[in-house]
Amino acid sequence: MEQTTLAGQAPAETVRSPLEWLGLIAPAVALVVAIVFLTNTDWYSVFKAIHVLGAVMWVGGGAAITILALRAQRTKDNTGLVHIAKQAEYLAMRLFVPASLVVGVMGFVLMHKGQWGYDHFWSLFALTGWIASFVVGIAFLGPETGRLAKLMDEKGPDHPETIARVNRIVAVARTDVVLIALIAADMVAKPFS
Repeated sequence: MEQTTLAGQAPAETVRSPLEWLGLIAPAVALVVAIVFLTNTDWYSVFKAIHVLGAVMWVGGGAAITILALRAQRTKDNTGLVHIAKQAEYLAMRLFVPASLVVGVMGFVLMHKGQWGYDHFWSLFALTGWIASFVVGIAFLGPETGRLAKLMDEKGPDHPETIARVNRIVAVARTDVVLIALIAADMVAKPFS
């Protein structure tokens, strides 16, 4: 029996191109290679790799969203800007929160395993910044983007209230990205240690 869509048409067969297959296979290959790399080292290096990969996803994802939002703001693409905010809402609980938790947990593990104290400027700055960023994400960015989605559905992407809310979210997100980039620089340089 042939399946039909709501419009009464048969669904088109999905044929994946070689590039699509590469996009599906590449992450699995990368994971296998990473496991091989990490099995030939000590636990501290494994925890450090997990910590750094989490930070890369957190900082990189935030920077990408921020740059896309800035581009939409500069071109006055309100619909695009609201769409980016909705994507940020989607990524918040699926990428940013988990990545920041991995960074935090691995940071504590590394501090313990490396026998680092919490009496250094760099460790206190990183911990304070991480807490601030996590709280801003959970208490403001996540809920505010959820309210934005409802507001856009009610009033549309070009309504002044919608644009004001988007601009506020983008400003806070941009500041947060700068903060986590500073944390990354702090952790690499370990100033005043």
